[in-house]
Amino acid sequence: MRDIAELPPWDRMLKRIVWEQLGEIEEKRILDFGSGEGITANHFANKNTVVAVEPSKDMLSNRWDDYNYKQIVGDVSKLSEFENDSFDFIICHNALEYIDDKKFVINELCRLLKVGGTLSILKHNRAGRVMQMAVLLDDIGKANDLLDGKDGVSSQFGAIRYYEDEQIEKWNKRLKLLEVFGIRTFWHLQQNQEKHGTEEWQAQMMQLEMRVSKIEEYRKIALFHHLFFIKE
Repeated sequence: MRDIAELPPWDRMLKRIVWEQLGEIEEKRILDFGSGEGITANHFANKNTVVAVEPSKDMLSNRWDDYNYKQIVGDVSKLSEFENDSFDFIICHNALEYIDDKKFVINELCRLLKVGGTLSILKHNRAGRVMQMAVLLDDIGKANDLLDGKDGVSSQFGAIRYYEDEQIEKWNKRLKLLEVFGIRTFWHLQQNQEKHGTEEWQAQMMQLEMRVSKIEEYRKIALFHHLFFIKE
C-alpha cells in the first residue's frame, strides 16, 4: 500500500489540502483528467468508480494503483470516447496550464459532466508565483517577467501558460463558479525548509493554510487556486 508520507514534503502538503477541500466523495463516477502518477485517482478509487487520463507514459511508470481504477494513456482526444453526462465529478489539477486550447478542454469536460455535477480545477496563481520568485527564490528578473505577463516555467513540464479564474465561465456558460480556495499561501515563502518534512510542522502549517484559504487577502497571493464549478 502506497503511503502519502513517501511524497516530497511540498507535494504531501498540497495533496492533503486539496483532498481536505474536496471532502468525502463516495459512490460517484469520477474523471481525473491529467492524472499524473494517479495519486489522487488512487485516493478516491477506494470508494468511487474512477477513470484517469494521462498523456505521459513516464508519469505512469510510477503509477499509484492500490485501488482499482481505469487508467487511459492519452490526451484530450481520448475524451471523445465518452458519452455526454458520463461523470458526477471531474478533477483537472495543474493540467490546463500546459495545454494550448484550454477552451476546448473545458468544453469537453463540461460535456462529460452531469447536470448538477462538480468540476474541480487546481491552477497556478500568477500573483503567488511572483511572491515566490521575489521572496523565496530571490529572482527579481523572473518576478518582473511574470508581472509583464510572460509565462512561468516548470522544471518538469515546461512553460506554465497562466490563465485567470474568471476565464473558465467565459469559455463555457454552463459552468457556475461556486468557490475558490487558496493553497500554499505561506509554504512557498517559508525559507526554513529543514522542518518541512516533519509531521508536526506539516499539521500546524496545514491548519494555518486551511484557516486562510477562503480569506480574500491571503487567497490573492496563494501559489495555487482551487476552483469548484457546478454544471447548470
